[in-house]
Amino acid sequence: MPGSSASRNSAERIQFGRTEEPQPPAQFPDCQPAVTGILSVTSMTLPSAFVRTAAAITTAAAALALGSALHAEIPEPRFRALTIDTNVAIGYGLAIADIDGDKRPDIVLCDKEEIAWYQNPKWEKHVIARKLTALDHVCVAAADIDGDGKAEIAVGAGWNPGDTENSGALFYLIPPADRTQPWTPVALPHQPTVHRIRWVRDWQNRMTLISVPLHGRGNNPGKGEGAGVKIQRYLPPANPRDEWKVEVLNESFHKTHNFDPVQWDTDPAQELLVAAKEGVFALNWSSTQNAYTAEPVGSDENGGCGEVRLGSLGSGKRMVAAVSPMHGNQLVVFTPRAAGESGLWNRRVLEEALVDGHALACADFLGLGRDQIVVGWRAMGKPRNVKVGIKLLTPLNAEGTQWRTTLVDDDTMACEDLQVADLNGDGKPDLIAAGRATHNLKIWINESH
Repeated sequence: MPGSSASRNSAERIQFGRTEEPQPPAQFPDCQPAVTGILSVTSMTLPSAFVRTAAAITTAAAALALGSALHAEIPEPRFRALTIDTNVAIGYGLAIADIDGDKRPDIVLCDKEEIAWYQNPKWEKHVIARKLTALDHVCVAAADIDGDGKAEIAVGAGWNPGDTENSGALFYLIPPADRTQPWTPVALPHQPTVHRIRWVRDWQNRMTLISVPLHGRGNNPGKGEGAGVKIQRYLPPANPRDEWKVEVLNESFHKTHNFDPVQWDTDPAQELLVAAKEGVFALNWSSTQNAYTAEPVGSDENGGCGEVRLGSLGSGKRMVAAVSPMHGNQLVVFTPRAAGESGLWNRRVLEEALVDGHALACADFLGLGRDQIVVGWRAMGKPRNVKVGIKLLTPLNAEGTQWRTTLVDDDTMACEDLQVADLNGDGKPDLIAAGRATHNLKIWINESH
């Protein structure tokens, strides 16, 4: 279970990059004096077996001392929690954007039957759409796509993951002059099981809407077999009530639970990191092939991946964080292979006791020059005594081989979605999360030093 001794022991093993931690013998309960004593004794003429044993103890103690030093040098994160809504039905999705043009990021919540935004800094709630479909709303995208300083909003709805033929809906919301009042929905073409949407900048510097369903049309939703998911791009017309041009970018994956718009190369366009049953892939536009190509990044081990985010280990080194499998128990990090090596990225398991991992983010909360990973889990369908929460994992070195785990939330957030943004303008990223079983929306203000 999250927070259990088994989970903590697993994290400790990962921090030192070993399967098991070597322990000094009983006669050396304090590692540092043991090292000093061993060093002086081994300079004497002693049996070789004793020397080898002493050397092994010295190495183990040195590793433990190094780990302690790394912990001491990197401060623990500090957050101040603030609950801004205790009446969330499910909290399917979050987006962060400036809705009213006051140059402060607001919070947009996609809930079961409502689309609402919370106005920074007092977090007043404004419901702008209700019950767009008989079935639940499921996802939201918000960004300033026309450069007027105010965000545009799109919504996915009609949620029924078991119906891969007729479910799903997609809407663009037209804002009134007073953006706190109801917005007008415009229905767009859609695929079944619409699940995740984002506004993404393309190679022609246009903001386009990307839709990634969970399943392909007519496929087996339990096994993720059959037709591939149609990842589609929508080009907004000058008048949003006019027809939107729709293009299929890829249709080769299954169980595409989430994706991340990223800057994968040096061109101004954003690329897509996609988490699927088949693993993690980077979708990038190829001018020679006049199509999106899929570069394999992470393997399909443990059933593939359900959440994915791009992060940095500093000095230009990337990492990709993922939850494996969909709704899974593992938090994994993929790091590039050494120069000249080909193949999938190296896979490292950081956590193995998540209960329904469902939210992920990468950001530098501590100002280290490299990102930390935040993961949330919700324990959907489990008894309420199964703990939920959020953890933050800090890389203790630039290689991403040693990690420290910090519990940010202990059983108050059944995390359906989370986002990261600097909400108060202090230059530090803050956390925002919505809870399903806990029915809440919370902010964690970053007060780390």
